[in-house]
Amino acid sequence: MPRFVRVLLIVLLFFLAFLSGVYLGGHSYRLSPLVGILPESVRTFFFPGDNVMQLEQQIEGILDQSYYQPVDNSSLETNAINGMVASLNDPYTVYLDPRAFKTFNDHTQGTFVGIGVTLEPKNGQLVVISVIARSPAQQADIRAGDVILAVGGQPVAGKAPDDAAAMVRGAAGTPVTLRLRRGTQELDKSVVRQSLEMPIVTDKMLDHDGKKIAYIKLEQFSVDAGAKVRASLDNLVKSGAQGVILDLRDNGGGLLDEAVNVGSVFIPNGTIVSVGSRDSGTQTFSARGDANASIPLVLLVNGNTASASEIVAGAVKDDHRGTLIGEKTFGKGVVQDLAPLSNGGALKYTSGSYYTPSGANINKIGIQPDIPATDDPNTPNDEVIDRGLALLAP
Repeated sequence: MPRFVRVLLIVLLFFLAFLSGVYLGGHSYRLSPLVGILPESVRTFFFPGDNVMQLEQQIEGILDQSYYQPVDNSSLETNAINGMVASLNDPYTVYLDPRAFKTFNDHTQGTFVGIGVTLEPKNGQLVVISVIARSPAQQADIRAGDVILAVGGQPVAGKAPDDAAAMVRGAAGTPVTLRLRRGTQELDKSVVRQSLEMPIVTDKMLDHDGKKIAYIKLEQFSVDAGAKVRASLDNLVKSGAQGVILDLRDNGGGLLDEAVNVGSVFIPNGTIVSVGSRDSGTQTFSARGDANASIPLVLLVNGNTASASEIVAGAVKDDHRGTLIGEKTFGKGVVQDLAPLSNGGALKYTSGSYYTPSGANINKIGIQPDIPATDDPNTPNDEVIDRGLALLAP
């Protein structure tokens, strides 16, 4: 074979390999100048007009090459993903970019960088569910129930909940200004972000008319929450506790498995929660044994008691294991799964609905307490805790 023919073949092979790489790599819109010279049958096979992915790539290519200002392709692609997810009208299904996914994982491990708040979407707004003790948010007098209107001067209205929450996060030592709505007031709060460790469980012994009552506050259902609640209860019982108050107020939830673990600390057997999904049908999660089933139990709840917290509250209420005191809970009766993505991010998506042992789905409904009670922030005492003490130590 003549040398020039071999060289021509090698060049042609390299060119075909390049075209294949562009096409298979998801950038086929860059081949648009060549598409017109292809036979119609070939063009239709490789570039079908009703192929949504091809259409998206074509639009991206046109904007990249012809839009009157430079285009950030990465931003276009991220916004396209967010738009696809937002079309579901589900505030709990969100795309987490690699940085947001890392933050999410850190949070479930109990450590993160931020201002020290837990946020949840509610009625189309981003609401502060809980504030970590001694955090920058608490020092700035940010409170549970505050609605975040803007972050750094940028309104959060219309943004995906996780995108809005990501605006609050940032590097340790950097400041952020929040505009909040509290009742009818609008407030501006300046906060400096810092590295935080979530105090998953705090506990103490309370004395009421000579009777010792264990008080356990669970902040979130992160890794080992069940083991920490169990250890706190065991230690306080050894110290003479005759009853226990489990405080789930302002607890926005967390891991499903930890909700089952916490419920199993008090409920000896039977169903803690059932989860129904399209693919797996109904899964029932039962108590895991070794419960303290005899110590009198009071569970404190309020409007920010959500998700995994409501799983525990629903199990305690349906099992008649304890008494719920406080206010109607948040009403989040759906569960989410995570699907890691090739770019290091993840899709957090609603995978099913959960049901209390009696079969109730509390989504957008909440759980009513057995005894209504509200804490008055203008008094030194916590009236809800006092009501629990009065019930356990009459």
